Amino acid sequence: RFYQASSSELYGKVHEVPQKETTPFHPRSPYAAAKAYAFYITLNYREAYGMFAVNGILFNHESPRRGETFVTRKITRGATRIKVGLQKKLFLGNLEAKRDWGFAGDYVEGMWRMLQATEPDDYVLATGETHSVREFAEKVFVSLDLDYKEHVEYDAKYERPAEVDLLLGDYTKAKTKLGWQPKVGFDQLVKM
Repeated sequence: RFYQASSSELYGKVHEVPQKETTPFHPRSPYAAAKAYAFYITLNYREAYGMFAVNGILFNHESPRRGETFVTRKITRGATRIKVGLQKKLFLGNLEAKRDWGFAGDYVEGMWRMLQATEPDDYVLATGETHSVREFAEKVFVSLDLDYKEHVEYDAKYERPAEVDLLLGDYTKAKTKLGWQPKVGFDQLVKM
């Protein structure tokens, strides 16, 4: 069982930086609480029944297939619409929120490696880098020869009720035990 840990939903209150497998969960929404439940029920079945059950704690993983309501796709879609004249402004919430964004394809490889391990365990998959929403937007707009300052505006209605300012994953365990590490860097991910 893999739950896709949008870390902002699992770690509402950041207990440590970077976050790792032993960092306490602090769910900030019903969806996040369900993910925490999935983690613990998987752990329970592994320990109680000896099942090969692993937990992947996946930090934000992105791809061109990402839904349009997620901030990364909202930014890329809004910027391209601005470029071709279909809209003038892009409204975003907390531009200073920092996330550990990785490529979904890399994370799928990590999940596969978890399933190949001789013993089941829990693993963080992350990049070990953090970037702000502002930085993401700026890079997208620059790639289209646009200045994000001319088009991006803050709107409080896009703020989360329980925001997390800094998310940074520690994938040391996955690297050490599984030989996994991310291949796609932030700039390449933005370009995608």
